[in-house]
Amino acid sequence: MRKVVFFAMLSTFSLCLSGILAEELSISDPAKTEVTAISRGPIDTTAALPKQDVLFSPSVAQVLHDMAYEMAMPDTAGGAEIEQAIVLLRAAMELDSGAGYAVPTLIEVASKAPDVDHSVIVRSLLVTYVDQNADLEMAGKAVRYLLEKVDSREARERILSELLMVVGPKNRIFSSELLTALGLLMAEKPDNEAARFYLTQAYKANRHNRSAFWKYAELFPDAVHAENYLAHFRLALSEDPSSIEAAMGMGRHAEQVGLYDTAASAYRYCADLFRHLYPSQGLPASIYIPWAISCYNNDEDLPRCLEILNLVRQEGRFNILLEGLAGKAAAKLGDGDRATEIFRSAETQAQVLLSQGPPSGAAGGQAKAPQQVTAKEFAWFYCFALPSPVKALDWANKAYALEPNSPSSASVLAYALMMNEQANWAKPLIEKIEPSQISELVQAKIQIAEGKKNEAKATLTATIARDPGSLAAEEAKALLKEQGGDYVPAADPDVVRSMLEQAFGESFMPVFTPPERMLSIQFNMRGNKFPYGSDFGAVVAVINNSSETLVVSDDGLFRGNIRIDADVSGDLSIKIPKLVSMKVRSNYFIEPAQSILIPVKLVTGKLRRLLLTYPQASLNIAFTLYIDPVAGPAGEPANRLAAIKPTTLVVTRPSIELTSKYLRNRFNLISKGQEGQKIKTAQLFVGLLMEEYAMSNRKPPYKFLYADWMPTMFRNALVHEAGLLRNPDKGEWVVKVHTMAEMQFLPLDYELVSAVSDNLDDSNWPVRMMAMYLLAKTQKGKFDKVLDSAATYDPDARVREMAVAMGAVAVKTPALETIPTAEEQAQPIAPKEK
Repeated sequence: MRKVVFFAMLSTFSLCLSGILAEELSISDPAKTEVTAISRGPIDTTAALPKQDVLFSPSVAQVLHDMAYEMAMPDTAGGAEIEQAIVLLRAAMELDSGAGYAVPTLIEVASKAPDVDHSVIVRSLLVTYVDQNADLEMAGKAVRYLLEKVDSREARERILSELLMVVGPKNRIFSSELLTALGLLMAEKPDNEAARFYLTQAYKANRHNRSAFWKYAELFPDAVHAENYLAHFRLALSEDPSSIEAAMGMGRHAEQVGLYDTAASAYRYCADLFRHLYPSQGLPASIYIPWAISCYNNDEDLPRCLEILNLVRQEGRFNILLEGLAGKAAAKLGDGDRATEIFRSAETQAQVLLSQGPPSGAAGGQAKAPQQVTAKEFAWFYCFALPSPVKALDWANKAYALEPNSPSSASVLAYALMMNEQANWAKPLIEKIEPSQISELVQAKIQIAEGKKNEAKATLTATIARDPGSLAAEEAKALLKEQGGDYVPAADPDVVRSMLEQAFGESFMPVFTPPERMLSIQFNMRGNKFPYGSDFGAVVAVINNSSETLVVSDDGLFRGNIRIDADVSGDLSIKIPKLVSMKVRSNYFIEPAQSILIPVKLVTGKLRRLLLTYPQASLNIAFTLYIDPVAGPAGEPANRLAAIKPTTLVVTRPSIELTSKYLRNRFNLISKGQEGQKIKTAQLFVGLLMEEYAMSNRKPPYKFLYADWMPTMFRNALVHEAGLLRNPDKGEWVVKVHTMAEMQFLPLDYELVSAVSDNLDDSNWPVRMMAMYLLAKTQKGKFDKVLDSAATYDPDARVREMAVAMGAVAVKTPALETIPTAEEQAQPIAPKEK
């Protein structure tokens, strides 16, 4: 092994070291050590340990919490790790009543337990945890866990009802989710009246609750009207301005009630959004056709029909439906020449395309297939856009011959027959197909021909209601007027508009703004250089730059998902994907010009172990933040909103500069320093021992300073009777716990095992618990008898629980299946013994 010596300082430091050891620690003979973890017998702690005062230590609480987090949060954590983590977290809360940070961690960890029922703990903590600022993701996990642990609908209903009563008033959004769950249970019974009540209350509590809205609409369709759908889709668009589905929903329902200006604005929003999201693709007909129809039905937007036509033509595409609408729009505008030009051009282009037959690609599918028009569409053109009885019948017959089983082809043929006064042929066609707008228009014409005026008026009204903005509906409205009737929509457009303006303001339909301008992300840290042992973190700020409230939800613009990758370079190189992977919903709403701050712990997982194991390595760490991450084209991580680029922060962790003076000063702190200084010394010396072990039998990849006396010094700092592990002073219990926590990944030999074993007799339960955990973890298979003894005889419940979690044989208290009452909630978290 390569060794770099401290040159001239070595001899001087060796003399100093021997003096310090003789004076302060006086090295003992390891051979005379009588107690080891392997040979230890049963512990009679009831006689040996005096009654102790209540212990308090925020720093130890934090250490236990962090150990539990590292142990149980990875997806690979098993049942044993989860049970151990639960014990550590409950111990942390016992040592620091202000350790509120441990509550959500304990809820999440306990909710992951695969085999043991921790419903009592989860329920009790949930009642304590939920307030107006609670993380709804965490609370939701807890509720799902509680429901999964019971096997009847009645039990789930009881759990939800009790939680709603106790927790619901503390958080309106969480209350809405509980009410929705109850509504869904009622629908399963089925108890529709109860379902109606709960779903109504859920939607009132949170108008963004999509589950409640759509379940209510499914159960009670007659109670949900176009204005309700409009308001819902408007809220959905506010929640996620990048949702084409929400904008399309607004357009459809605005058309339905006759708000064509609103519908046109909604479809224009869709068009702008589509072009933003897919700049290399042409606008699809599913957007531009309803957009053109809405413009056609609103006088102020009529010229836009021609703009849409030009837009599609410029992309080299042809759509005869759009051509027909644009020609009709030009005629409405009084521009007969333009209308004639559009109609003639459409006829010519359609005939050319139809003469070419079905589209076919070139070899390999590389060539773009020509735009296609069908015989049915051409027949529609001559029926409604440029009426021509002869041409309509000709193309309708061709379409029906190609698709004899198509209801739409039959309807168009029937209409063409009526144009040619052949009702006797049209009537049998529509009698054998499902009704459609065109077939009902044919039926109304037949009724008029038969003198059935009232029946015709009713049929025409139903025909129009199917799609009030279509050209077929325009024809039906004209016929209805000829029969002395007038179409009155089910909902008055002016009334609907007034309701929507009261709820959302006059500008009901927002103007499209690129999503990345509505939201900005900041990734901040205090400093960029952190010495060995620093526990640094960062803050993710999500800022609302828009004029509307943003909603953090699974359907929102920001969905609460955060991923941070670490790329370590310098003396060591390693990539750590998903160093941090979390989902948060602690703030459901982000008001305009406001932000939410999400703290993230960065010294965690593999990175934490790397930083602590190599004190002498100089490292650069690049942290890359992804928001709502998705897989990119090559499988690489990317942001869901691609225009918001991942953010990277680079920090440095410099190597420790080892000198004789520095090590001597650190060593002296063991006996003379403050508690925090001793803890830092323990961390450093354990880290240097781990580094020495990691570098054994290999060539160090960086400047690695080493001398033969160094391991002896570091080990004696731990194992001597006045050292970090064996100091007899009762007040040193905090230092002992910290020291053993640092030793989790340090290989333990006989001497270290012996020093840790001595702490199994410590009068302070956190020391005994940590010693037992460390030994059981590192002495697998050799520690069972000690665990069994501790599980039976240790006077402290937390130590006994840890012994059981580590594998001791013990009788476990049966889990309670029901939620405690309000009086029971005031009692300690642990289940009562019967």
